[in-house]
Amino acid sequence: MSRRYYKLPPLTSLATFETAARHRSFKGAAEELGVTPGAVSHQIKFLETELGLSLFDRKHHGNNLTDHGESLFAVLQSSFTAVSSTLANLRRSANDKEVTISATTAVSGLWLTPRLSQFWRKHPEIPVNQHVTDNPDSQGVAVDLRICYGFVENESTQKHTLFKDELVPVCSSHFAKEHPNPSIDELAQLQLIHLRAKDKNWSNWFSWFSALGYKGKISQGTHVNNYMIALQAAADGTGIVLGWRHLCKPKIDNGELVVLGDTSIPAPSAIYIMSEKEELLPNNVKALRNFLISKT
Repeated sequence: MSRRYYKLPPLTSLATFETAARHRSFKGAAEELGVTPGAVSHQIKFLETELGLSLFDRKHHGNNLTDHGESLFAVLQSSFTAVSSTLANLRRSANDKEVTISATTAVSGLWLTPRLSQFWRKHPEIPVNQHVTDNPDSQGVAVDLRICYGFVENESTQKHTLFKDELVPVCSSHFAKEHPNPSIDELAQLQLIHLRAKDKNWSNWFSWFSALGYKGKISQGTHVNNYMIALQAAADGTGIVLGWRHLCKPKIDNGELVVLGDTSIPAPSAIYIMSEKEELLPNNVKALRNFLISKT
């Protein structure tokens, strides 16, 4: 009998390649896998030797995939996603009604958690577990529903729009009184609170000003790596944060934050809730998803 029944290279090399291709970075893959970049490079070279072709284009700066690499990555990502979904379903016992939903700290704290309280009053028999993370590449947790901004096409998932939003400057009422109705030029020079996040899908001050046609310099201000911290800093009078009007509505309604001026742009994308294909969803997962869609 053949040592490799399916005539596949070692699964370690395939998994390492998929991780490196997803990150487009050997360093990013190494951090996720808990190994050194050298170990990742070794596995990739081994796989390329095994296949007799190049998967990464090393002639140019960066880790761009070759056409062969893109083809293999697409197949592996789809296959690993299918295996992950199957394993998640196998782990779920017939009597286990728990639903796991993933969201960022901001979406969880400002939007999701209050609605879960309403859901529990209506469905006390369905326990819900929140997986809160600001890392878009977070692995190791099987989730039934994922709330995210923007969307990466994946044929094994489906999406539903929760809400579209509007990007506005927000700050404390005291800060707003000190700087009433600033022009775009003036706003760009005020104390801006910048968010440094791993998820690059979320809009930032630079893209906001650019969308308004402003081409001048922008205040370096203050930098934080968590949106909830950014909102708290703004509420404390530190400066101005780029606010999502719908998402920040609780803090705006209670006066903790106010919208500065009347300049805004629509968010380039929407907030979605993602799940497996409809035919794979248990009824309890559908119940939570449908409830959240109805509460937007």
